[in-house]
Amino acid sequence: MTPPVPLDPERARRRAEVAKAWAHVIGRTAYVPMTAEEMEQFLLEQVHTLADALNAELFDPSSAIAVGTSLVHNDFTGPESLQVTVEILAGALLLDSENRTDRRLAEKVVGLLSNLATGYSNAIRHRTLDQQEHIKQALLKSKREAERRERAATERFEEVFHASAIGMALTDMAGNFVQTNSALAHILECPESELAGRNVRELFPEEDADDVVISYREVTEGIMPRIRERRRMVRHDGTIAWVYLVISLLRDVNGVPAYHVTMVENLSELQALQNQLGQQSVRDMLTGVANRQHFQSKLDAVLEGARPDTSITLLHVGIDSFSVINNGLGHLAGDRMLQVVANELRGIVADYNAVIGRVGGDEFAILIENSPGVPHYQVLIDQINERLAEPTFIGDTGVAVCVSIGVAKHTGRAHGRLDLLRAANSTMRRAKAVGKRQWEAHNVLEDAEQKELFALTAAMPGAWEMGELDCEYQPVVDLADGRVVALEVLLRWNHPTEGVIGHYRCRDMAESTGMSLTIGPWAAMRAAADAAEHGTGDVMLRFRLTQMQSSDGNLAAVINRLIARSGLPPSRLEIALDTRAVIANRGEAQSNLQALHDNGVVTGLHEFTGSQTEFALVEDEAIQSVILAGSLVTNRPDLRKPDSLLTKVTRDMVKNLRKTGATVSVVDVPTSQDAAWWHALGVTRGQGDFAGVPGDLESVLPERSAPSVNGA
Repeated sequence: MTPPVPLDPERARRRAEVAKAWAHVIGRTAYVPMTAEEMEQFLLEQVHTLADALNAELFDPSSAIAVGTSLVHNDFTGPESLQVTVEILAGALLLDSENRTDRRLAEKVVGLLSNLATGYSNAIRHRTLDQQEHIKQALLKSKREAERRERAATERFEEVFHASAIGMALTDMAGNFVQTNSALAHILECPESELAGRNVRELFPEEDADDVVISYREVTEGIMPRIRERRRMVRHDGTIAWVYLVISLLRDVNGVPAYHVTMVENLSELQALQNQLGQQSVRDMLTGVANRQHFQSKLDAVLEGARPDTSITLLHVGIDSFSVINNGLGHLAGDRMLQVVANELRGIVADYNAVIGRVGGDEFAILIENSPGVPHYQVLIDQINERLAEPTFIGDTGVAVCVSIGVAKHTGRAHGRLDLLRAANSTMRRAKAVGKRQWEAHNVLEDAEQKELFALTAAMPGAWEMGELDCEYQPVVDLADGRVVALEVLLRWNHPTEGVIGHYRCRDMAESTGMSLTIGPWAAMRAAADAAEHGTGDVMLRFRLTQMQSSDGNLAAVINRLIARSGLPPSRLEIALDTRAVIANRGEAQSNLQALHDNGVVTGLHEFTGSQTEFALVEDEAIQSVILAGSLVTNRPDLRKPDSLLTKVTRDMVKNLRKTGATVSVVDVPTSQDAAWWHALGVTRGQGDFAGVPGDLESVLPERSAPSVNGA
């Protein structure tokens, strides 16, 4: 069977690789009368069948039954053939899915593999039963020809009976064993001698014995020619073995019922495999707690079945700095600590109606249905932190972890478990942002604001692609005479429903997702092209880079490309790196500072606060432009007394910066009076509402100067 529609080359290649790997491993488990090429082609057809069923709009796992049957019919029937088949296909089908976000994907794969195993076992069983039917007929024929060939028939019967891999028993009409073979004793894990004289009823659980007796009676009375059914049998040690039972009747030469022939096929290994597949679909294999899909289904069930007064608490637990363990001690140590955390969480909520799930690599969730005996969540959080603080020894190293926890409570029914999971997760993220071993309870207002921000942030790449982002410019003026000496390039988002979103929000959102490394170069190229087209004279373009942009190893290449394409002289560009990134030597920040200086660009620092390290940087790197941190303007030293400590420190900082030859600027200055105060303090340039609001290039070009701070 071939796929109904042509496959893309990559998927066809992957399926062919799966078929080749399948042929390699299964060829070591069974002798198959095919060439290697024939085997790979046959198995590729089975891969197509399973993958097409998985990706079909209407999922029907029953097509996998035919695959299992076909494997048997083509002699892929070695002792480990089914096992290696399941191992190969489990991962391959997950990777072949067209919709890997489908939360039922694992369940579909398990369904296909279970049906494949069913088809395989049914075909094996039917083939075995067909063989045994011939055996039974041979037995009957031997009985009828006993007078003529009694000795030969008896020997043949004995050989077949005792050499069979199927458990066999001959019982009289009362159910007592007349003869058994070693295969039956092996299935029941008891000495063959101990079966002698026992009644077949004793081999079945007490609650099933009556049904088994009825099956024997139906065969005796001719209601059924033979019985085929799945049953449980009791082993010698009292444990249960799953078997496939076939009961048929032997008559004497006069046609009178004489014996029952019972054939028993051991299904325990197949049952164990099916149980294992079932566990894999609901359990995290490393920690043993519920996996994400199963945890979500449990949460769904609780929310949909809740009464109006039902109260639940959801804890989202994230391990702090888990990468320290993985990178420092290795992933085996990390796996061990994940198991420790899971076990400790289980122990803490063992006495409550609770479900624990692993919902991320180093994240767990705890769902608790509140009742009078359940303590307040803060008590549970304290217990979690106390127990996880106890070190676990991995070799000679004692390892402990701490966690950050987000708490979300809910009362009554709900249909939005994704909102509840998201609320607990985002609350945990806020707690992590504060520091290690923190917790926070869900706040509806904060969560709504954060959700709105996250929605905007997630939509920003699409908005940029659709042309909703644009550049605007804010004048930077000389505080002595009000001349526009530079234009700072800013971002503006013309959102279709939110209206205009300003530069600072756009910057923060782009920085949080890494989009600043894409949008920043685009904005720089756009601004340089605008400046070259409109002829801005001697007015410079100012760029205040984010921490990520300041640390980018590709920054020098971007600036070189900008200069080459726009034709602007490097001296017309002022690039101010984030002081914090340079001081911390994040990425290539310090190298970028030197590279920009070598290219003739006016190099600067912004978010300057006046620390000793920052002054050393200005002096050592010959910084040409220093932009004071916005917090200095926000603190309003101009509203304090002239002899206040803040005013003195600020005045001295500006004075010392001027001594280095750097131009000193302030941003976000609201009024001309504020600008005049900063000018009196020694600041050279300023920008803010007093100098003009941001706009397009035509509206901010220096056709008119900003009011002089000296009143000119």
